Amino acid sequence: MEKNTFLMINDIIYDLYSCTSLNEIKAKFLHRLKMVIPYSYASILLHENTEDPDTIRLTSPICIPEAFIEAENEYIKVADEDHLLWLLHSREPRLVRESDLMEDQQRLNSPLYVHCYRKFHIFDSMQYASVYHQELLGVLTLFRTEKDEPFTNEDMFFLQAIGMHLNAVLYQIVQQQPQANSLKQTLGLLKANNHLTARELQIAELIFQYRNNDEIARSLGIRENTLQKHLQNIFRKTNVTSRWELLRLRMH
Repeated sequence: MEKNTFLMINDIIYDLYSCTSLNEIKAKFLHRLKMVIPYSYASILLHENTEDPDTIRLTSPICIPEAFIEAENEYIKVADEDHLLWLLHSREPRLVRESDLMEDQQRLNSPLYVHCYRKFHIFDSMQYASVYHQELLGVLTLFRTEKDEPFTNEDMFFLQAIGMHLNAVLYQIVQQQPQANSLKQTLGLLKANNHLTARELQIAELIFQYRNNDEIARSLGIRENTLQKHLQNIFRKTNVTSRWELLRLRMH
């Protein structure tokens, strides 16, 4: 490993431990990771706990660039068809390179690829199952397009080294809230006690997913001014003055 690469990895890990939200994971970690492992697209799909411990339910895509969220939202709908989903059942972190598992012709013509990723010209991917204390937290996937070279063994080594630190940080952010304070329950309480409208609940849900105003407006297809009016109503009804105070409602 070159000295400069070693220093960059150290910096990425240092910044990673300063992340206290999913939005910071996106801004501080995913963007900087590209300097060590070049990629065209990246995503983190979180695992939502279910009553059945053997059920994998992926949700809340965090994507770079933001437009790639379209592909991952489509993927979530058909994730059960993914031949790589088995790796998420592991009780330990796992890293796989998709091109190692299937021939290119078979992989690039699969119904899942055609439906979700052909539009983005994906050619290869690395999927890292983030697991901490034997609990699945989610999956980090890096993608390269047909114009790029496939991921190398060195790329896999770097991601494996960084991944062990990602596990600890994701656990701190995602898993240390009591199960009683799930997103669904919080939204239910806001609807019942604060009389939020359906649109206001959509916006509150995106805030709880650490989306910024620009991402929320684009996701819902509304103007910034319209979003600001909804935010004012949400803050007034919940008796808070900022999105950060609103986020604390989910922690109590």
